[in-house]
Amino acid sequence: MSHFYKMVNGRLAAIFLFVTLFAIPMAQAQTDTIPPKLKKERVWKLSDYLQVHGFVDAQYDYALQPENNGTMTKKSVMMLRRARFEFTGQFHPMLDFRLQADLAFTPRLLDAWLRVKFCKYAHLWIGQIKTPYTMDNFLSPLDLEFVELSQSVAALAGFNDISGIPEYANGMEIGAMLSGTLVDYKKGDERIPILNYYAGIFGGAGINIKKDNLSKDFSARIDFYPFVKNFRLSGSVYYGNYPLYKDRDVPRNRWSGGAEYKGKHWTARAEYLQGVTGIAEDDPMTADSVYLVNTKGLYAFVGYWFYMGWGSKSNVQQRIRPLFRYDYYVGDKNNPFSKTNYFSFDLEWWPEEHVRVHLDYTLKCRADHKKPGHTFAAKVSVRF
Repeated sequence: MSHFYKMVNGRLAAIFLFVTLFAIPMAQAQTDTIPPKLKKERVWKLSDYLQVHGFVDAQYDYALQPENNGTMTKKSVMMLRRARFEFTGQFHPMLDFRLQADLAFTPRLLDAWLRVKFCKYAHLWIGQIKTPYTMDNFLSPLDLEFVELSQSVAALAGFNDISGIPEYANGMEIGAMLSGTLVDYKKGDERIPILNYYAGIFGGAGINIKKDNLSKDFSARIDFYPFVKNFRLSGSVYYGNYPLYKDRDVPRNRWSGGAEYKGKHWTARAEYLQGVTGIAEDDPMTADSVYLVNTKGLYAFVGYWFYMGWGSKSNVQQRIRPLFRYDYYVGDKNNPFSKTNYFSFDLEWWPEEHVRVHLDYTLKCRADHKKPGHTFAAKVSVRF
């Protein structure tokens, strides 16, 4: 814990020092070009280059989980799921950064990147960033449609990774990535993208971990907008390995493909994911044996936004969205009892722009249990 705080404090200090050393000379240079009569009206503000944001998630879960003997286990949990604070800033039109930490449970550093925007074709990201695998991974928890990720995204995108490595968290890695718009067209004063890309080299060890090896991981995503408003097709890959044993790396390869429609009212997304992951063989007589797990899954959801005000004289808009998701998952294609089908019903409500309320019910049908499970979740998010 103390190591984490020292690391975060050190990085925060470095960021503030860099902002101060960079911004003050720039402000002074701009002031020198202003006529004497106007100099008093020009005031440099740190807020022009640095902003502070954050949000807090409070959640309650109630679950009924079937056991092998036919009984039902009850679980009731209240938790502060997330408490995130972030610093974002733009030193120059070509240079911005983001630094984010989560203080809930075990505090840890999440986003920590610097981006150089050379042109629309090439943005260079350096630091700890989201890997461009799947459409869900780049979304903030405040933008995700359901309380929980789909099973396949959680298992293959580095949240609750199938490998069991706890450092694979939040879909992030340390590395460098290029992104940009390869093809677009002009409509009025707006540039509409047709083909976007993301491609990067990553350490492959998870967040806040350095990895001493010659081979690095590769991840890329292509988003295609086929001249249909609010619609995109997406495909992504992740190829790499991780050290299962002291002197042996094993595969951690994944790919996905999907489509999304996001309009003012209707929202829908579907994605298929598949991956091969090396894990330790369950044979105590075989030293350093490896078993390749073939994992696959599919999720699809649809939702509809309703917009309304608090009253005829109110300018405060609230919005409500009911959603339904089907979530199919196979943890290991060689194990017929690893198949699950989840059916989720969710009600998302924004009473105003800083408060979000989720009510969620999931019916869990598992091949290894005769009875289905049930999960109820309620979550309140407050952002600032």
